[in-house]
Amino acid sequence: MMIVVDEAELARRGDENLASAWTTLVRSMGGDVSGDGPLVLVASGLPIAFFNGGFVAGSISDPERTIADAVAFFGARSLPFLLWVRDGLAPDLVAAASATGLRPQAGPPLMALSPVPPMRPLLDGLSVEVVADEASLADHARLLTEAFEMPREVGDRFIRPALLETADFAVVIGRVDGEPVSTAAVAVSGSTAGVYNVATPKEFRGKGFGETLTDAAIREGVRRGCDHAILQASPAGYPVYLRMGFVEIARYTQLEGPPT
Repeated sequence: MMIVVDEAELARRGDENLASAWTTLVRSMGGDVSGDGPLVLVASGLPIAFFNGGFVAGSISDPERTIADAVAFFGARSLPFLLWVRDGLAPDLVAAASATGLRPQAGPPLMALSPVPPMRPLLDGLSVEVVADEASLADHARLLTEAFEMPREVGDRFIRPALLETADFAVVIGRVDGEPVSTAAVAVSGSTAGVYNVATPKEFRGKGFGETLTDAAIREGVRRGCDHAILQASPAGYPVYLRMGFVEIARYTQLEGPPT
């Protein structure tokens, strides 16, 4: 599908949306957030690196100092963490992180959909709703933990009722005969709809539910003023997103800490 916004601009907006989405999630659970410029640091308090992150969304003038500040931020909280850096954006920062003892690893691809195509028809028997109450939000947390094989308490701590009061974040759930089968979320920043938390437990996979819920999340973003979508794709989701018209525009390096 043709990208109507310049790919470099889409990548920049993707970085900003990623940082904004994690800021929203972590603030909703009462975690710590630091920075609102080229590096945003978020600490959920969960002792899992993925849930504590640094997100680079611009040029870094002093990479050594930036890495030292990030290490100190998470070190003060005794938390493992990942720094997300889009490949080619801040090579000096990656070098400084590696020299400090952070461990680089290949991160996910950044994919974009622009323009947003017409809405897909719903699958027979599948209903989709935008979550508006705590019971349905708890269904979202449960689907996440089941799909990604996480302890239930992780999902319950990460997905908090405060999200229901957040204007730039929404959750959608798909149900068959009233039973939750798939879910996704959308984080809005400017005109960008960022798709997150796409999750379908094993017993419901292979039926098109994840694709439909991804589309539903994008539609909710469009309803809130977005005209393009981005996401960070898992290996399993990558071919699905290609089929939907997403294009890979970049990849991330993740720098894992604390330093060795």
